[in-house]
Amino acid sequence: MSIDTVRSLIEACNRRDTDAALALFAEDAVYHNMPIAPATGRTAIREMLEPFLNMASEVNWVVHHWAEGADGIVMTERTDRFLIHGKWLELPVAGVFEVRGKKIRAWRDYFDMAPLAPFISKT
Repeated sequence: MSIDTVRSLIEACNRRDTDAALALFAEDAVYHNMPIAPATGRTAIREMLEPFLNMASEVNWVVHHWAEGADGIVMTERTDRFLIHGKWLELPVAGVFEVRGKKIRAWRDYFDMAPLAPFISKT
């Protein structure tokens, strides 16, 4: 089931294990945090995902609802939690994953970037 692949991704992110997370992506996958330009391919996905995972001493993504379609689409309603300098930053997130053959082909997250702004480098 596609939901198992997404569940594995969330578990890897909660462990802050970027390598395990990247192993779940197709080589040419696209990761798009809607407030930011999309990343295509595992190298670019690593460059986008690692800062999110490494800015916190702990990561805890809580999935409130899952939905899976017969076509490999998985949708999540989550609260992505990051422990930064002893305080939890919580982001409400809606995620859409396209899974084919147990690999994530596309991942789109929809959230408000404003709470993250102080933690993201503006390069």
